[in-house]
Amino acid sequence: MSAHFQGAGPRSNAYSESKFTNWAIYDPFFAEAVTALKRFDDRVPKSPSFPHIFVLGPLEGFIHPCSRDQVAHRLSQMPAAHIAGLRAVFLLAGRRKQERSWNSKLACYGFYWRSCVFLCAHPFHLGRHNLDSIRDFYLDDVLVHEVAHHVDRHRRVPYDKKENFAYGFVVSVLPTPSRLAVLDGVSWRDVRPSWLVRPSRRWESTPPPG
Repeated sequence: MSAHFQGAGPRSNAYSESKFTNWAIYDPFFAEAVTALKRFDDRVPKSPSFPHIFVLGPLEGFIHPCSRDQVAHRLSQMPAAHIAGLRAVFLLAGRRKQERSWNSKLACYGFYWRSCVFLCAHPFHLGRHNLDSIRDFYLDDVLVHEVAHHVDRHRRVPYDKKENFAYGFVVSVLPTPSRLAVLDGVSWRDVRPSWLVRPSRRWESTPPPG
């Protein structure tokens, strides 16, 4: 999913213009991830006992909806088998070129690549939402969806089947309804698999050219 709460198909909430993950050949979100991984790659074991968490100070105009400790706590709640081999989680800083993308279908909340999860910085302007709902969304939806791609990384199946697996994975571990955040009147449990179809390009193994 990478950038959950959004879908390639129409949605009736504030994220309807976004994709779960931006798979464009050129993409300012992926470009930042490439730079971050290159910078820290030699500091992370290929298979650490627990994923390393790297926090890149957010650029002016961006925020991290969740903290390092919150990400670590959420990961610690997952079965050890689900995060085995997950090298790192990056809280990215944001880039100026991403500001324009947040108002288009290129908006991205996160993605999985090279055994790492990348959580994108969010614009400081939250619109009709609040920091609590965005934080819960990142921790219980975006992060979990990307871990699902890690769990499913060795299965050689069509892309839509991988997305459906990640969708089902998130639904299976979502908080109880009493804790479930609802944005724009649409709860996370209202997501339908038909909204998860995205272009077939994937970054799990090979980055886009350029």
